[in-house]
Amino acid sequence: MSGFCRIRPAWGRGAQWVVALACAGMAPMAAVQAEGFPTRTVQIVVPYPPGGLTDGLVRQVATELGQKWKQSVVVENRGGAGTTIGTAQVARADADGHTLLFTSTGFVTNQILMKSLPYESDSLAPVAMGGTAPNVLYVHPSLPVHDVAGLVAYAKAKPGELRFASTGNGSSPHLTAELLASEAGISILHVPYKGAGPALNDLLAGHVNAMFHFPASLAQVKQGKLRAIAVAADARLAEAPELTTFAQAGLPGVVSGSWFGFFAPAATPDAVKDQIHRDVAQALQAPHVQRYMRDAGLVDAGMSRAQFAAFIGNERAKWERVIKARNIRVE
Repeated sequence: MSGFCRIRPAWGRGAQWVVALACAGMAPMAAVQAEGFPTRTVQIVVPYPPGGLTDGLVRQVATELGQKWKQSVVVENRGGAGTTIGTAQVARADADGHTLLFTSTGFVTNQILMKSLPYESDSLAPVAMGGTAPNVLYVHPSLPVHDVAGLVAYAKAKPGELRFASTGNGSSPHLTAELLASEAGISILHVPYKGAGPALNDLLAGHVNAMFHFPASLAQVKQGKLRAIAVAADARLAEAPELTTFAQAGLPGVVSGSWFGFFAPAATPDAVKDQIHRDVAQALQAPHVQRYMRDAGLVDAGMSRAQFAAFIGNERAKWERVIKARNIRVE
């Protein structure tokens, strides 16, 4: 058994998922690893409940990180209060890289939507982008529109009858719908849900008639259960080349998607941040991670730390304009 090593995933207490490394005959290597980062278990906090796309992606990456780091990697779900509970936990953690945050778009929009946060917005630093997913506009087949022009005409002819589902007030699907309404000069009715599952179920049932969601729901389009209108991206999707972008349909300002990334306490040494960035980038190239991302409609953005930081700044500026223009509030 000398030199044998395997990854053993297991569920633990408190909604934790552990990537435990079982190695035989590798004590000398472990001793060398202990002199640098990491020297103990690494905790990745996900400020969402288990089972969502953010949670699913980080578990794929955690498996690879545990193998590379020769340490256990614990994924802990700390949902609640619009992601602020889990985010605050990492903001208060020791700045040594052993506690990380894996979060999404709400990290930026909460800073604009919420009057106060239980942490300082600059207490966390972007370390590595995990992936992006453009928003696709889906409608129920009963809605008599087949393209962006038809959707805009319908909304103008029947104000308030375009009922947009979302995964919650201030979520990416909600803000993208408001962005579309602002750019197109139309009126929409926002219908928030507690998560993607209930929202999609009501869209499929026709209780609401439109929703922005990930490319993964194109499977429902192929089955005739939904109709895809356009993608809020700079380019068409490889998996649906026939689907136009909003820019090609005359609304260049409608570019939006969800993103997923790692953050660390801001005072974490740059050398540790650099190593985490490199190791995450390598983990994203693992076949099982690539397969998961492809099936979920995710794209590896391949950003450097500086590019990720600039991206976060641009996201904040864009959504601040939309939130203020549309007078969006989160109580």
